[in-house]
Amino acid sequence: MKTKWLISVKDGAINQVVNELGKIGIKDAEALNSIGVIVIVPGNHKIADIKKIEGVLSVEEERDISI
Repeated sequence: MKTKWLISVKDGAINQVVNELGKIGIKDAEALNSIGVIVIVPGNHKIADIKKIEGVLSVEEERDISI
């Protein structure tokens, strides 16, 4: 299973960030509008590249959590 990244974005910037992700070659971005998060499979991209996009607050790898 490929690692996914969770990208937190500023309020109102989710569509802009999804468009910018598309421009750098990320086509399967899942936008979770209600919580302001985008889920991607990064490919050859680096976290630093994603953090440079206007409207991105943070980027982190998805983790499994057990309760």
